[in-house]
Amino acid sequence: MALVGPNGSGKTTLLRIMAGLAAPDSGAVVRERDTGIGYVPQTGVVPAGRTLREEAETAFAAGRALADESRGIEERLSTLGDGSRETAGLLVRHVEIAERLEASGYHRRDEQVERVLAGLGFARDDGCRDCGDFSAGWQMRIALARTILESPDILLLDEPTNYLDLEARTWLEEFLHGYPGGVLAVSHDRYFLDITVTRVAEIWMSRVSVFAGTYTHYEEVRSRELAAIMERYRLQQEEIARVEAFIRRFRYNASKARLVQSRVNWLERLPRIEVPPVMKRVRFSFPAAPQSGRLVLAADSLAKSYAGRPVFAEVGFELGRGERLVVVGANGAGKSTLLRILAGREPPDAGAVVRGTGVALAWYSQEQADAWASDRTVIEEVEAVAPTVLVPELRNLLGAFLFRGDDILKPVSVLSGGEKSRLSMLLLLLRPANLLVLDEPTNHLDIASKDVLLGALREFPGTVVFVSHDRAFIEGLATAVLELRGGRARWFPGGYEYYLRKTGAEA
Repeated sequence: MALVGPNGSGKTTLLRIMAGLAAPDSGAVVRERDTGIGYVPQTGVVPAGRTLREEAETAFAAGRALADESRGIEERLSTLGDGSRETAGLLVRHVEIAERLEASGYHRRDEQVERVLAGLGFARDDGCRDCGDFSAGWQMRIALARTILESPDILLLDEPTNYLDLEARTWLEEFLHGYPGGVLAVSHDRYFLDITVTRVAEIWMSRVSVFAGTYTHYEEVRSRELAAIMERYRLQQEEIARVEAFIRRFRYNASKARLVQSRVNWLERLPRIEVPPVMKRVRFSFPAAPQSGRLVLAADSLAKSYAGRPVFAEVGFELGRGERLVVVGANGAGKSTLLRILAGREPPDAGAVVRGTGVALAWYSQEQADAWASDRTVIEEVEAVAPTVLVPELRNLLGAFLFRGDDILKPVSVLSGGEKSRLSMLLLLLRPANLLVLDEPTNHLDIASKDVLLGALREFPGTVVFVSHDRAFIEGLATAVLELRGGRARWFPGGYEYYLRKTGAEA
């Protein structure tokens, strides 16, 4: 099941309450006895002091305790006679433990650990590394791996695809699709939700409603329901206006006093239809930029190494005007490094990048957004770069990127990393450019905001090079794929589905 709702609606709070980490103000969580719940928060930080392998094996603590008890029973049985009452009881308990260990897969734990760690992208020699040596993104994977290995009856997952590359996401999707227990997931990844959930729980105006089907089906049903509500609201408002006009017309007419009073009473008793707050569909055109030449970018035999370790070599391709190129590959393949080189933010060790005539490049990255410091407020930053024609739409645009109410008056210096990322992306879209180089542009955006960004980029008249781990976003935008694998690059002249078909056939 997916748990969805606007930012700030309480999705994470509800997960924490269900996990027993927070208490509700009223009501209670009712669960069956011995129901195991595993919760993976957005920031699954794992303390240092244990290796990755040791941390993963903590998932089998309950099984280890049963195995220890089983050995203790065996030792006790060796000292007792066959016919004693204690022997009979111990034998029953020994069989019970053996059945529980077999059902839990405890004796296959080494195989399970290897499978889960590999599926989430860990290398074989990572098992000996201290958990504290991993980055925050990899620590999130460690927490996810440990919880999966615990095999709880219910998995509560808060943004589980954050920090996962496409290969790890695909593995997680397949794992959850066949998971025998229950799953409740908060995610802003449309493709992930469509693959993994069969129901959607929506938090809307402080209420929870449940819809059967995939996330896409939920959106369709919700859209029809909202349209029906708006139509009933329109008809009710017309009727209210008609009745109020009658009251105003005959209020001081004694012969109509009874009719007027009956209509006043009707208005007072009328249950008013509530109109839910619906985020406006935001559309905007990019600021005009000079058209580039037909050849926008050429990479010639690019190579890069860090600390003597080759990242990639002999990377070469040409990018034409209007193309949308996605760079894909496993974590560590060099995707972000290649984008920085293409954008001129980092030099290659060998080779060269040649830009075509009239190219105006705009660059976005998470690191760039995090390092941003400014004394101006959010709205001041946007007003400073927005074309005059878009000024009336600035508040709607800010709302589409999750800046609402007093958020627009915050100084940039106090924004969180996610807020800076969203604002940086919006400012990039408002500046005139004909080549966009985007490293993870959908990070920190909800599904509605991703739709706004995707719609804008699809109408963008220039060229786009991007890295993303959001499959729905990639499929909606990419017209070509550059795969980095094993230090080499391969060009696929088609969308992401074409790339998957080609590489799948080769496998």
